[in-house]
Amino acid sequence: MSHRIDYSRFNNVGDSDDDSDSIKNKDIHRGIQKDKQMSIAKHPASNEISTVTRTIQDPNTGRCVFLCNETKIYSWDQNLDEVNLYIPAPPSQQASSFEIRIEPQRLQVGIRGHDRFFIDEETFSKVNTKESSWYLDKDSKEIHIVLIKAHRGQVWDRVLKGINTDEKDGDEQHIIDPFLQQKLRKDLLLERFQEEHRGFDFRDAEFNGSVPDPREFLGGVKYS
Repeated sequence: MSHRIDYSRFNNVGDSDDDSDSIKNKDIHRGIQKDKQMSIAKHPASNEISTVTRTIQDPNTGRCVFLCNETKIYSWDQNLDEVNLYIPAPPSQQASSFEIRIEPQRLQVGIRGHDRFFIDEETFSKVNTKESSWYLDKDSKEIHIVLIKAHRGQVWDRVLKGINTDEKDGDEQHIIDPFLQQKLRKDLLLERFQEEHRGFDFRDAEFNGSVPDPREFLGGVKYS
């Protein structure tokens, strides 16, 4: 059965005294793209709006930030080899309190003793589970999950799909706007150029038109 993810359950799990966890943070506001793309989920029995989600980019960290009803659920970034997911951790919890399962195409995050996972979703693409890992960062008070890409150089437009369905609007909960999508492709392509042509500086490089696929462009990404 198709179902949307109920991110309201994070309200009590991700409580934090850190103001940076709220979209009310002024620096995050400045990073919102002009064409704010929202995805609205409605209650199946009515037209009442129950959930509004969107992804923006934090200008300070460069991370993508996934918001539900203007509350930060998690942030993430990526490079050629991996995707890093950062989840605000519940206060006073030790690493041993968490139950985190990284499967080839699914991620589950929860607290031991609870009757359900707080995240239980398909990943955007396939994960190398043997190389992936996670830890609790006590300084940032975040659960840091490292997902190693099974396909090196692949651009992940999002970390989690949010819903298991083939319906037309099935993935809307995690869609990012086209501008941010192009920026992610550019960042990975420049990282690849820098890796393959050491000694050159590509930081200010620009592309005309759409950015090519970093994994396939000019013969494809190399494996170390």
